[in-house]
Amino acid sequence: MVRKARRRRWRWQRGFSLVDIKLQIRTLWHFINKRVVFMLSLLIGIWIVFDLLSGGFILRAENLANLFRQATVVAILGTGMTLVIVSGNIDLSVGSALGMFGAILAALVTQIGMNPLLAVTLVLGIGVLVGALHGAVVHYLKVPSFVVTLGGLIAYRGVTQYVARQSIPIRIGWIKGIAQDYLPHWLSLAVTFVVILALTIGLLRRQSAHAEAGLTVAPLWVGFVELSMICALIALLTFVMIMGRGFPVQAMMFLVVALIMSFVARSTRFGHYVYAIGGNRTAAHYSGISLARNTIGVFAVMGFLSALAGIITVAELSSAAPDIGDLKELEAIAACVIGGTSLMGGSGSISMSIFGALIMTSIKNGMSMMGLGSQLQKVILGSLLVIAVALDQWSRREK
Repeated sequence: MVRKARRRRWRWQRGFSLVDIKLQIRTLWHFINKRVVFMLSLLIGIWIVFDLLSGGFILRAENLANLFRQATVVAILGTGMTLVIVSGNIDLSVGSALGMFGAILAALVTQIGMNPLLAVTLVLGIGVLVGALHGAVVHYLKVPSFVVTLGGLIAYRGVTQYVARQSIPIRIGWIKGIAQDYLPHWLSLAVTFVVILALTIGLLRRQSAHAEAGLTVAPLWVGFVELSMICALIALLTFVMIMGRGFPVQAMMFLVVALIMSFVARSTRFGHYVYAIGGNRTAAHYSGISLARNTIGVFAVMGFLSALAGIITVAELSSAAPDIGDLKELEAIAACVIGGTSLMGGSGSISMSIFGALIMTSIKNGMSMMGLGSQLQKVILGSLLVIAVALDQWSRREK
């Protein structure tokens, strides 16, 4: 009796017992997204290892800003590629399309003298039309997306080499500022706050939607633990970059695109239909989902993001060259695969693809800081891609 009384007293004084702690840890491990934890740990581990190997250069404010610049284009392409792959398709043309749209913008602004704002709007509109054309050919003519976009890869590279056979400079200040300027410190903090607020609202909306649908819902505190890890990383990176020149403008564009695409994938009818089509195309058709509208729509979104990435690329380089965008389609696909997107369709996450892009870029950045040659870098990145796919397939078989 005395021992039980002491145990009750200890429980009252501490608020919970060791049994409760073990139960909470078990609950956390059961419900938390282990892929998020793994990707976060891997990303931080890569930064720490390369920072030690490079003598402390990786985690400097200037290099982190440069890393986010390098990741922007691949991450933007990766968000669109995720939806394309989830729908059961593939787009091999995004790198060549990026170069073509960038070359067209440079030609319109520099050689023809078109109003820069009108030229940017026109290029984005052309991107939507080109993407919609891909989707129409895939659906109505029943040509595999691999073949359609492989043809686009070859054709668009030819257009780029014709339009920008000699480098075309970009002299418009605000266009170059898209990729070369930094946000004021107060605006960097405001953007960070908005991103964290949006992630929090998204978590609460998902919890509410899952509860209304009668699905098994993880305790809210588990979601906040997962969210706090991501938000802490975002806040830490923001403060580190503010210690340097600040937050790059193109990194802000990347965050805006990531939030919009995550919202589209998770909270809109279009996003739900894309996942349904990729999961079971026949069942989606008999459920009344328009295969034509959604297939064309997903490729149109990809075309728009390719055009946006092309604008950012020529703004960063201050010119359009014949080889811009080379192999970017493979980097975008690799980012999706590393993030866990299934090449069979029906499964994938925008946020995980962004992590995949950051991991790839961090490895490239670290190897460059160590002075490794570009040839060896490609060998290592190719090997990591194969390993990532093999691990993903193994984990799916285990499930």
